[in-house]
Amino acid sequence: MPHFVAQTMKWILVVCGGLVLGAGVIINGFYMLVSPRAWYRLPHWFRASGSLSEEKYGGGWGAIQVRLVGATFLAVTSWVLYEALSRHP
Repeated sequence: MPHFVAQTMKWILVVCGGLVLGAGVIINGFYMLVSPRAWYRLPHWFRASGSLSEEKYGGGWGAIQVRLVGATFLAVTSWVLYEALSRHP
């Protein structure tokens, strides 16, 4: 296999992996920010809940904490996309 084909395949795999990871972070962040209870209804394999339980973090102060993490996910993803897509001298 020629070197440029191998490099192209690696690049495609990296970009696809980044898109899948980025989409997961954006969807999780959106659900966390809009409705922590709805976020807990996402499939377990998809949501990044770790040891967070709906009883503790579904309402009140716990829901505020989940919303802050969701806002952070979205802010960091937006920042990374902005830096990656903007041109720097």
